Amino acid sequence: MRPLAEFLTAADAAKRLGVSAKALRLYEERGLLSPPRTQAGWRVYGPEEMERAAEVAELRTLGFGLSDIARLLGEEKERMERALMAHEAALAGRVGEL
Repeated sequence: MRPLAEFLTAADAAKRLGVSAKALRLYEERGLLSPPRTQAGWRVYGPEEMERAAEVAELRTLGFGLSDIARLLGEEKERMERALMAHEAALAGRVGEL
């Protein structure tokens, strides 16, 4: 395990990401994150976990559901880019309709 100085508590990680600690727990329940735990059982978030959590939070902001995010993050980057471009086109179409 990396030195603890690199890790944030769930509350600090949530604050930096602009989400709630409850959202981070939900992401973990859905298999989108797997933060390591301290010996006392507390979740901690290092750089890798923060990067993954930021991706999830950004995709949520774009309107993706958690099941869609799980699928997207499990795909190759090229397929993910195509899916995001299709989503962008769909949103542009909706904006035009409105």
